[in-house]
Amino acid sequence: MKHFYASYFNENDKRKGQLKIQEMAFVLIAIMIFFAIIALFYFSIRVQNLKGSVEEQRDDEAKALVRKLVESPEFSLTTEECSSCIDFDKVMALKERKEYQGFYPVDYLSIKVINASNERECTRENYPACDILTLIKKKDDFGTPIGAFVALCRQEFFGQDKYIKCGLGKIYASGKEIKWAIYS
Repeated sequence: MKHFYASYFNENDKRKGQLKIQEMAFVLIAIMIFFAIIALFYFSIRVQNLKGSVEEQRDDEAKALVRKLVESPEFSLTTEECSSCIDFDKVMALKERKEYQGFYPVDYLSIKVINASNERECTRENYPACDILTLIKKKDDFGTPIGAFVALCRQEFFGQDKYIKCGLGKIYASGKEIKWAIYS
């Protein structure tokens, strides 16, 4: 009899031990799955925040580029009265020079006259009775352009006298890859 009870308890203990090992394995797998779900959730939030910060950085770079463009000698008015004004006559002449197409590190660059009656593209024939001056449009998919309000000035003549006429405009720039080497 002694041998029968010893083998019975031994067999029962083995089964209980195996059940405990299985329970522990299932609990460990459940814990690993739980932490994997938490990790996926965490990384998805981090990736979304990273995408948002990349877009903000591109917007900031485009805004800084617009400010630098307004202050560049090719755009700026050469009078002391308005240091941050854009000389619309200079920009119109700049549009006709194809050498400047690759000079600025943008995919799209245009200037729009605010409060314009119609939206006609500026050419030599209809200037200054035009509203939009597109300097650079390298491709159709250039992203969302960033704009900044500027003072647009040009020379007008009244008889023999010339004067500077200014109005409100907005300069737009966009680029997927803005290369700062030119402006550093």
